[in-house]
Amino acid sequence: MHNTMTTLFENKERTDDKPANHFDNTYDFYDRSSSKQVAQVRDTLNAWFENYPESEKTELKRRFQTSFSSPFFELFLHEFFRRQDFTLEPHPILPDTTKRPDFLVRGHGLEFYLEAKESTDKSESEKSIENRINQLYDQINKMNTPNFFFRINELFLKSTNQPSGKKIVKYIENQLPRFDPDELAKTLQLTGLENLETITYEDIDVKLVISLIPKSPNARGKEGLRPIGIYPFDSYWGGADTSIKTSIEKKATRYGELDKPYLICINSTSEKGDGGYDMMNALFGSLQMTFSTNPANRDERLTRARDGVFLNSQGPKFTRVSAIFVTNVHSANLHIANYWLVRHPFANKELSFDPFQLTKVVVENHQIKTISGKSIKEILEIPDNWLMTEL
Repeated sequence: MHNTMTTLFENKERTDDKPANHFDNTYDFYDRSSSKQVAQVRDTLNAWFENYPESEKTELKRRFQTSFSSPFFELFLHEFFRRQDFTLEPHPILPDTTKRPDFLVRGHGLEFYLEAKESTDKSESEKSIENRINQLYDQINKMNTPNFFFRINELFLKSTNQPSGKKIVKYIENQLPRFDPDELAKTLQLTGLENLETITYEDIDVKLVISLIPKSPNARGKEGLRPIGIYPFDSYWGGADTSIKTSIEKKATRYGELDKPYLICINSTSEKGDGGYDMMNALFGSLQMTFSTNPANRDERLTRARDGVFLNSQGPKFTRVSAIFVTNVHSANLHIANYWLVRHPFANKELSFDPFQLTKVVVENHQIKTISGKSIKEILEIPDNWLMTEL
């Protein structure tokens, strides 16, 4: 029986079967939820946590309770490299600085430093806006709306104040009796979602426009169904390459000259881009079309600009870094998460890739080459039906 201080999630009876709110603390939700999917995550993280160095468990658990994603990535990395027969010593002392990297990794005749960094493309003001919106969504989702689901067509914050959820909920509740769900169901059948009746709320802090989607007769009056059925679609210009680059640059020179190879691990939690394309642009430079001005022979070809982490117009950059490991991993995608282990082609201290059971990206004969290896799912032995257990 584990001491509760050294177990990430306590073994106790859980009876809360409600889904997470937008504003939920992730650890608190995982700790209270009785769903089988959440139990699967808890059991997996507890097993990983058991393998973590005992002296560091209390601090890691405290961090999980306040900000889940960053300690999750560190625990994931510890387990990911442990499964490849490496041992990881947290926060090793360095020769010439009081700063300490996340791990000293040993195994297969290698020793190297590993630094973990979460990369997000949201600024502090964007995070603040997201928090205010999520708080409002949570308040709306607590409404009891017997006859309708809501589609959020527009949500515009007009000030830096938190909109009054109470006022908005009261206004919507007063408006709902004006609408007949059977009439709206006929409209929905004839013209689809675009011509639904709307309710607009506006004050000095917010403008909110919602469409009313009639519930099917057998769903009407049922409690526990959240009103918001469709959220606004976020569209983006550009990808995650800028945030990946910024994150690497922050860590690349943090420890000065090192006595061992240095691996920076980036968890790109950006909602932009597909990962691989952005990773290549960030590390090797932006993809560009070049061509000759000779009209007889344009010689068009795709090349990479000298604006990546490894190389700029002055030459090789951040050569203290031996390699970069990039992924976008979280508790729900362990069975499908991708990663890229990329060797710095100009590194001062080369990290041998031979012992790693992973897909590797290397530069050979001036060509970027990918050598296939095992997936995250295979390394961590994640089941194919991860989080698809029936409730």
